[in-house]
Amino acid sequence: MRQSRTRAALVVAAATTLSAAGVCAAQPAAADAGFHPAVRNLTLGPGYSWGVGDGAAGTPDGTVVYAFSKTPLTDASWSGGGMPAGLTASAGRYGCTVYAGAPGVFACPVTSDNPLDEPEVAAGVSAANGTTAYVGIAYAPHGSSVAAAVKAAQLAGTTSDPQNPTAAVIKVITPAQAARSSVTLSTPDVPLSSSLVQTVHVHAEDPGHLRVNFERTRDERPFDMDELDIEVQSVDGGPGSSCDHTLGSIGSGGDTVRCDLPAGDHTVTYTLASGPAVAAWKINAHADFEVVNHGTGNPGAESTFAVSSPYPVRDRYRLFARDAKGLLRYYDGTGRAAAPYGERWDLGDGWQQYTALSSLGPVTVHSTGDVVARDKSGVLWHFKGSANGSLFAPRAKVGGGWNTYNTLVGSADVSGDGRSDLVARDSAGVLWLYRGTGDGAALFAPRTRIGGGWNTYTALTAPGDLTGDGRADLLGRDASGVLWLYKGTGNAAAPYASRTKIGGGWNTYTALTGTGDLTSDGRADLVARDSAGVLWLYKGTGNAAAPYAPRTRIGGGWNAYNTLF
Repeated sequence: MRQSRTRAALVVAAATTLSAAGVCAAQPAAADAGFHPAVRNLTLGPGYSWGVGDGAAGTPDGTVVYAFSKTPLTDASWSGGGMPAGLTASAGRYGCTVYAGAPGVFACPVTSDNPLDEPEVAAGVSAANGTTAYVGIAYAPHGSSVAAAVKAAQLAGTTSDPQNPTAAVIKVITPAQAARSSVTLSTPDVPLSSSLVQTVHVHAEDPGHLRVNFERTRDERPFDMDELDIEVQSVDGGPGSSCDHTLGSIGSGGDTVRCDLPAGDHTVTYTLASGPAVAAWKINAHADFEVVNHGTGNPGAESTFAVSSPYPVRDRYRLFARDAKGLLRYYDGTGRAAAPYGERWDLGDGWQQYTALSSLGPVTVHSTGDVVARDKSGVLWHFKGSANGSLFAPRAKVGGGWNTYNTLVGSADVSGDGRSDLVARDSAGVLWLYRGTGDGAALFAPRTRIGGGWNTYTALTAPGDLTGDGRADLLGRDASGVLWLYKGTGNAAAPYASRTKIGGGWNTYTALTGTGDLTSDGRADLVARDSAGVLWLYKGTGNAAAPYAPRTRIGGGWNAYNTLF
């Protein structure tokens, strides 16, 4: 496998004047005086390639010279010029050419319109471990001596400045060699309002770069940037000043702990400090030790720890919306009552083929929860939540004959067995229960009859656990606009208790949808769309006698959709 890189980006900044063998003696363009290209050390696995440039400071107008050698860049005779067996260097893609009379040397014209170019170095698929080359860099402003820049690059090993490296080493490291290094993690749980130390042990056969970052576990939703009040206070154990860390929450992304480690055995510790109100997250710590920059075999480790907290992590839920053209969109819940939904996302078109759509229970923002869809021929399809970055796995056929029903409602767990169920009303008004099996090959058990008379309702929706008793409930709106609550019993033989009246006036709405907890208070909520297209939020109270607080406005424009679920 080979990898390539795009041209290096320029960083426009002030810098000191490069002086190597009189390279910058002639500088007719004032902007050139502060232009400084750099190279970096590079390790490659067999079959991989990459550029050797490390960016630059200033505005270019001249020629950048790269000199490759089989020996360190200290030999004025250039007897080691060129690449060793197993490594090759090729001209860059934007104007570099081979410099005549000096093996292994490339001249690369650069301007502000054609920024820093670089040759690409490749390791052959059979390159031996430890194969080493050396590269130097120099710059000749427009009008100055390119030959002097060539000599400066060839001798860069004698003049390179760590703050502005003009000499670097390129080395081949095979997967077997990289795997000889190892990493282990020790990550005790984090208490509230306290600090503790976690530890990384590194055995480094070769020098490398240690990175530690933190992510959610797959069974929890992503955390917001501001809600994981845990920070790295300090890092210790790396030699000298080789370690640093990112300021701010460990949930902000990126590499939180970083160390450049020489060969040897190292124990690196970092101190985590937590705030007083962090939720009970489970967090994955990932440690990677990069021995080879571009290749395989780098060692890594993963360890999960928890926040010891009495505050639960409140999940968030998605609202799906299909328009008349069949485009399905979704809105992720934010957990904030004032703005319960965030940015809109397109899932895809083609959903007009379905005459009924329902989630089997609220779908979380990390794609747990399933959806069923009935097509025009009466076939029911199952879309399983994937929880792996995509929303759903490819659809699976449940079976035919489902066009006998005029309403399909995913009801979460009605029967008390921990599996999501489905209720279906036929044209005679009989309501049927399809118990979930947990088996994708046979998603539902044979139907059982709940009872008749359900055609009195113009809308049915499952709000989840509305009453706070741990059982899934059902709502029905009758033709006069009265909304009724059917409390779940947890008994599959009689899944609902006798109805209780919530209140009238609900016929103002063209859609009622149970959404899960939108406000992060642990109670199931409801959204309702009126005839003008305004969407309203009804916060759940957990009180069966008055299950909803007064409505609050979410926003308009929702009559663009013919289905909400």
